[in-house]
Amino acid sequence: MKENHQILFEPMKIGSLELKNRYVLAPMGPGGLCDPDGTYNYRGVEYYVERAKGGAGLLMTGVTMVENDIERCALPSMPCPTLNPLNFVKTGKIMTERVHAYDARIFLQLSGGFGRVSIPSIVGSTAVAPSPIPHRWLDGVTCRALTIEEIKTYVRKFADSAEIARRAGFDGIEIHAVHEGYLLDQFAISMFN
Repeated sequence: MKENHQILFEPMKIGSLELKNRYVLAPMGPGGLCDPDGTYNYRGVEYYVERAKGGAGLLMTGVTMVENDIERCALPSMPCPTLNPLNFVKTGKIMTERVHAYDARIFLQLSGGFGRVSIPSIVGSTAVAPSPIPHRWLDGVTCRALTIEEIKTYVRKFADSAEIARRAGFDGIEIHAVHEGYLLDQFAISMFN
């Protein structure tokens, strides 16, 4: 290996968290990795454990919804810690302890949802957004604007999900935003909000 790539094998820190190396599993869609109650299933746990076993220093889970009432996803589809917090902590602890056994760290990626880019086969044709804007994939469909109360619910659910992740042993969280036009992006981009 070239000398200039050697740094990839050196430890690094994110805040006070030390990683054994600089290899990171980027977050990807976790379809098929959860049960109908929004918790990780056996396949999901094994997926992340295998990546830890392979030597990655940090694993980022795929999109994890913070709520499933305002933008209702068909289940099982995406993990959601607030659906069944006790079971999420239980299965999350199994996963994080097994990942930690390989000296890897794991962050839970939290998402507010799809918004105008919702996948009809998962969310249906009723999409929400910061404002009444056109759906990205469904011609002639206008997204329903979120109410102030619903926005406050999202904020609370992000905090709740972060606390559930902490109790489950995750080493940190990543907020899924400003990427591909998901719901949080739509709040940040003036043409959508």
